[in-house]
Amino acid sequence: MFRVGRTALARVSLVACVALVAAGCASDDKPDPDVTAAPPGLEKYYSQTLEWVECSDDEAFSTGSAMMDKQFKLDRLECAWLTVPMDYADPAGEEIAIAVARAVGKNSQGSLVINPGGPGGSGVEFVGPLMDAASKTLRDSLDIVGFDPRGVGRSAPVDCLDDADMDVRLARAEGLLVEVDLDLEKALADQAEYAQACLDNTGPVLGHVDTISAARDMDVLRAALREPTLTYLGVSYGTQLGATYANLFPERAGRMVLDSAVDPTVTGSARAMIQARGFESALRAYIEDCQAGEDCPLSGSVDDGMAQMVELLEQIRENPLETGTDQVVTESLAFTGIIAALYSQKAWGYLTMALEGATEGDGLVLLILASSYIQRDQDGFYYSNMTEANGAINCADARDDIDPAAMAAEAERLKEEAPFLGQYFAYTSIGCAAWPTPAVEPLGSFAAEGAPPIVVIGITNDPATPYEWAQALAKLLSSGVLVTLEGEGHGAYVTGNSCVQEAVDGFLIDGKVPEDGLTCR
Repeated sequence: MFRVGRTALARVSLVACVALVAAGCASDDKPDPDVTAAPPGLEKYYSQTLEWVECSDDEAFSTGSAMMDKQFKLDRLECAWLTVPMDYADPAGEEIAIAVARAVGKNSQGSLVINPGGPGGSGVEFVGPLMDAASKTLRDSLDIVGFDPRGVGRSAPVDCLDDADMDVRLARAEGLLVEVDLDLEKALADQAEYAQACLDNTGPVLGHVDTISAARDMDVLRAALREPTLTYLGVSYGTQLGATYANLFPERAGRMVLDSAVDPTVTGSARAMIQARGFESALRAYIEDCQAGEDCPLSGSVDDGMAQMVELLEQIRENPLETGTDQVVTESLAFTGIIAALYSQKAWGYLTMALEGATEGDGLVLLILASSYIQRDQDGFYYSNMTEANGAINCADARDDIDPAAMAAEAERLKEEAPFLGQYFAYTSIGCAAWPTPAVEPLGSFAAEGAPPIVVIGITNDPATPYEWAQALAKLLSSGVLVTLEGEGHGAYVTGNSCVQEAVDGFLIDGKVPEDGLTCR
């Protein structure tokens, strides 16, 4: 996984309808036959027209949390529903609805489809935050269009547990499967029970939430937006989704940016190994920065600070932290809070506050960080199904063999590669054990032969999608162009780095391809 463990006004005037034909406000809108050309059996899906309304007029777009709706700025967006087949092998069978939202550019030249990653991240909820982070030039020049991929958020969502049971699952200390707590037989039985709950509560769509199906949905969305090619910005797992699209539809791939890239050929335990090294490197960078300042709760050398972090987690394992709420911070939640803060250098100050509190027996800030990652509000309400969708999509895409000896050997290698954090990334293969639906056949290649230049971006000390993955994806793609941001964090475009934004804006708006090997600082 790419997360460890993890978002407009209605136009009613005649002038607006003329300017925004793609919105479907003109009843005689006739799609370009080439734009909506469909694979056999999918004609009705490719020719559909999106009916846009203010998101606030459709209750199904609310997260259920007024605070989060405001944060995601849903009241400023237009929303619509896209119909797709549940199973592309049976297009005449059951249908599902995909939630779509957009912010319309003042001088729009077309649509930019976006995905925030996860897997399990809501593209609907990513539109508002991306609008805040994007340059004014991009906001004005393109309609920013987000969608919830199948199984995510509002789009035929994966549902496994109610909120109370999810609290128990995510908070329990043994959920980390660290060696001291590991009972493999119990862990496998627990996972089988969880997987069955996902099938019981989600239904047959659970077997169709794979990335290939989501990429096919994106081509239906492209046609419904009346775009001849797909202009796209994907972050993290969104780069795997984008690369999959480019391979399935190279002739429809347009200006595509894959930011904080994933190597889609690396799966399971191999991915966990690389991420363990990445998060260990990011944690070391945080500790070095913390110790260079005043009042850092971690003393001595960087290695000393790393050891103190692990010692703190071990102490929490035995004595969970009080928070002043009805939830305590267990080792699992403490680890989640630490990981959450490493996604962005802007969050390092909050991690320092969390550690200061934890050393005094107060876990509130750690709980706040963990809750932001698992998308749980202060009242215990999960306003997103990201955690459930993340596991389901990963299991739909690939599986590892459940071999106890191999997993134990992998755990030892993890401790060698990442001496402090490696144990927390072990036994990932258990996550898809006894999954009730089969994994899809993987793509044979990610070369995307025939696609135009595809921009791939990597950050040199990205913990979640390490830089080596961006290098690998740029090589896998026959037309890959690598852009490097030297620094910390995850998601280069949203950092606001002017070099990155100028390169991305010039490509997405004007088609100016960045120099391969461009390095931003």
